[in-house]
Amino acid sequence: MHASDERQPLISRWSGTGRLRPGVLEIEGPLGSLPGHSHHSVQVAVAHQGTFVIEDLQGRQRRTNAAIVPADQPHAFSAAGAWGVVAHVEPESSLGAELIELVDDPAHARAWDHAGQTLTKGHSAYVEGRLRSPGNTSHPLHPGVAAARTRLQTELDSRPIRLRDLAATVHLSESRLSHLFAQDLGITFRAYVRWLRLLRATAAVAQGRTLTDAAHLAGFTDSSHLTRTCRRTFGAPPTAFSTIRWEILPT
Repeated sequence: MHASDERQPLISRWSGTGRLRPGVLEIEGPLGSLPGHSHHSVQVAVAHQGTFVIEDLQGRQRRTNAAIVPADQPHAFSAAGAWGVVAHVEPESSLGAELIELVDDPAHARAWDHAGQTLTKGHSAYVEGRLRSPGNTSHPLHPGVAAARTRLQTELDSRPIRLRDLAATVHLSESRLSHLFAQDLGITFRAYVRWLRLLRATAAVAQGRTLTDAAHLAGFTDSSHLTRTCRRTFGAPPTAFSTIRWEILPT
């Protein structure tokens, strides 16, 4: 896979404004260039100014202003002076499932481009609203879910966090709490905990903490564990996001 035919410098750090909440990492600012890589998140890229080139594993390229790349698909990204939004969405969330459904061929750049056009055509406000509020907001949270979220905030530095233990503390069965998490928050329990850990670690790094301190505060074994999780989820290590102005959104 080539980086792209634009020969732009490869970025090692993102810049702009970052917003992070369980299930979504969103960066708004200049769109840079990345060589071939993959990540577990579903990627949404929308250029409000300019365009970018997205390239799949077979070297097929599409110049576009919007694209959706499904999880774990190798791709390269190149933008020359473009500005917009790049979001990473948890594939096991309801929003991730919505995005994946729009892509008719997960491994083809043409399909990524087509899905991006479908998503943004006349619906840019909806897209950005869904990215910033990915859960089910049509009804209040079940009391058990609300209590579980509060409990998680106090136990996040422990390893591991078990669903059965948390369910017992909020007086629900394990299966019931698991179902309610997916229903009310739009994300599985396991994925929710992983994103909470990444959120806490990111906030700690933004406050000037070392990677080791951030890892321990968020319940990772060590800085290597944090780096592996961040790289697998977003395709980049925590240091790639260190120059971003972070807005940590409510959990």
